[in-house]
Amino acid sequence: MELFDIVKRIFDKKPTLWEDISKNDKIRNFFMVNRIMAIQFPVQANQFNKLKVTPNQVVDWWHDTLSSKFTRAPGWVYTQTKKSGAKKNDKSNTSKNFEDAEVFISHKFGVSMRDLKQLKIFYPDKYEDWMESVSGQIGVKIK
Repeated sequence: MELFDIVKRIFDKKPTLWEDISKNDKIRNFFMVNRIMAIQFPVQANQFNKLKVTPNQVVDWWHDTLSSKFTRAPGWVYTQTKKSGAKKNDKSNTSKNFEDAEVFISHKFGVSMRDLKQLKIFYPDKYEDWMESVSGQIGVKIK
């Protein structure tokens, strides 16, 4: 049985549907069920992350507790995820190539390329102005 089939049945009040879920399915999906429930109930979910807990009994507890409060799966169970095909509005894709200036700065001041990339991410406007200034000083054309 898949994760969201179990999640739907957690909130269902029909005991026959819950009894159809095997012990192994509960154990296999324990981590993700607990993680989903941590969205709304972080303290309880954290307590269930202890080492000596029985996973299938924890999933049963979630069912017993939440099926009395909810008639169906609430909206917080289905959080929105990032779509893989979506276009990024990242300035780094449209920015100019300052490779020569970056290499110069890296060698001259002992700054790692990783630090320069972080500067580019967190301060894109200041970074671009700085790179244009350095490129002009060392006589390199911006690509």
